[in-house]
Amino acid sequence: MHLRKHDLLQMNDEWLTRLPAELLLEVSKHLLHDVKELQDRLNQNPDNSSRPPTSQAPWERVSDAEAEAEAGKDSPTEIDTAEAAAEGETEAGEAAEETAKGKPQSTPKAAKKKPGKQPGSPGFGRTQKLTVTATCEHRPENCAACAATLATDAKSQAYTGWDEIDIAPPVEGRIGLMFSVTRHLLLEVECTCGHVSRAQPWRAPPDSQWGKVELGEWRLVGPQLAGVIVFLHLRMRLSRARIREELMELFGLLLSTGVIDETIREAGRASFPLEDVLVADIIQAPQLNVDETSWKESGLRLWALVTTYTVLFLIGPRSAEMLENALQDGFHGILISDGYVVYRAWKNRLRCWPHLIRKLRGLAESSDGRVAGVGKEMEGIMQMLMDAIYEARVDPPPEGLPVRYAADIERLKHLCETHRMDDHPVLRSVVREFLYDWEVILRPVGDPHLPLSNNAAEQALRHWVIARNISHGTRSEEGSRAFALLASVIETSRRRGASAWRYLGTVIAAARKGLPLPPLPAIPATV
Repeated sequence: MHLRKHDLLQMNDEWLTRLPAELLLEVSKHLLHDVKELQDRLNQNPDNSSRPPTSQAPWERVSDAEAEAEAGKDSPTEIDTAEAAAEGETEAGEAAEETAKGKPQSTPKAAKKKPGKQPGSPGFGRTQKLTVTATCEHRPENCAACAATLATDAKSQAYTGWDEIDIAPPVEGRIGLMFSVTRHLLLEVECTCGHVSRAQPWRAPPDSQWGKVELGEWRLVGPQLAGVIVFLHLRMRLSRARIREELMELFGLLLSTGVIDETIREAGRASFPLEDVLVADIIQAPQLNVDETSWKESGLRLWALVTTYTVLFLIGPRSAEMLENALQDGFHGILISDGYVVYRAWKNRLRCWPHLIRKLRGLAESSDGRVAGVGKEMEGIMQMLMDAIYEARVDPPPEGLPVRYAADIERLKHLCETHRMDDHPVLRSVVREFLYDWEVILRPVGDPHLPLSNNAAEQALRHWVIARNISHGTRSEEGSRAFALLASVIETSRRRGASAWRYLGTVIAAARKGLPLPPLPAIPATV
């Protein structure tokens, strides 16, 4: 705990003289620790830290000669001063002459204003008056000077505070949401040593990954209300302006779009540690559905990694490294995907049959009769094998599907090999895809209980593709990270039968206090 300006202002020679020896030792330790840290900060420069070159002192980055030349350039010369004085006298004479003639004197040019709010201008605070329903006092536990434990009945008073709007806990027998307004008071408490210590709201240290997104206790929007706002934005696909309208129309609650935007960003940073938890769950799954689609930020892709009870969305490039980094070389289950070349790095995988049949149907509808004939025959064989696989899951044939349909499988392979070097580019591409993934494609024939489609990943992406089209995606790395992570938490909560916004509320509440995040909602027990 560092000594703040408020603490140092209370310390003087007289106060130190009155302290007992043991308390004086504790104060000295605090002061020594702060002095050492300040000395280390003063010694930092671009050569021994991450500070930019512009942080150097002027005498370190500019020579004396350059400094003098620069100073001479900026300072007015005697000639310049004389000219300015003469110019001023001329302007004053002209103004007096115009006044004598009855002409209105022009106002002098205003000085250049600094950007931002000007001193003395009226502020724009909250106009909605709220009734406080509860009060929460925050007391310091130890003296900032001597580190002694502060008594609960010690003299105290509030020095600042804030109001927090939140959703009240549900009441049995009542339907709908109820709001509460809690007034948080920060107290300053006097120690037996005479020092007055102040309670401080918890603040997360700056994080380079999240830019200017702050995380701490001092918030107008409570954690449960924050969870609702995130849910309305991502799951209900409402813009910040429409969320503002919704809260005002339904609940009479007035929030600015700026507050709503800060709440969404804060929720993303608060949930960031859950990304590792989601990855750990996915790695342990026996089967993993993977799919990706385009995103509107710099040509990136929206990836979906889906298991039965866990969904992880990622926004990144369409490359093998993206998937490898996500799975961390720890996934050993079956990967189910389409034919994108990135997925070929996993030998234990399955191909989505509906994707293949759609490609064959495209060949069957070709204007080239020869190509259409090959496509129809291959599509017929694949459709027959698919129907047989579904039937075998209920009533498996005694000889097994590979034996029963050996001739049809051989015919399919013969067609692929025959047209491997075909002049038609689409036909050539499709049959080569079959030959390259031949064993992967036909694995379900030998094991009918293996999945045939990648619908789980495609369905998980569908909602968020609509959200992408409405919002036009994200515009920054920070926004992409927040979108993907919050969407993952919401979708995972829904699959586990838990309230997404209530769980997000508990996550935000813990993160604001610097506490460990609650675990993901439990996987429902199977009947």
